[in-house]
Amino acid sequence: MTQDDPDDPGDSTVGSYARDIQPKFRPGDVACMARKRIKLGDATWMCDAAASFGFADHGNARIVFAKLSAKAMPPDGPWPQDWLDTYRNWIDTGFQP
Repeated sequence: MTQDDPDDPGDSTVGSYARDIQPKFRPGDVACMARKRIKLGDATWMCDAAASFGFADHGNARIVFAKLSAKAMPPDGPWPQDWLDTYRNWIDTGFQP
């Protein structure tokens, strides 16, 4: 496999929920959103390709990104732009678990 191979688990340009996104959510963020039926701690839920929340695909991940981008979460302040860019890369590279 080459470094540009998206199937290569060592390729850091391909986003991974477990590696790149989930660690950014603190236990309090996970608990807060769980009350709203948003399962930040569940990679399977976050990577689900199903339509939901008004999105045609990957609705769970897209609604979280929409809320993060709108600075509606986390409750104590917005994510820095580089974290949003990391999330966007995860979306753009296929919502990998």
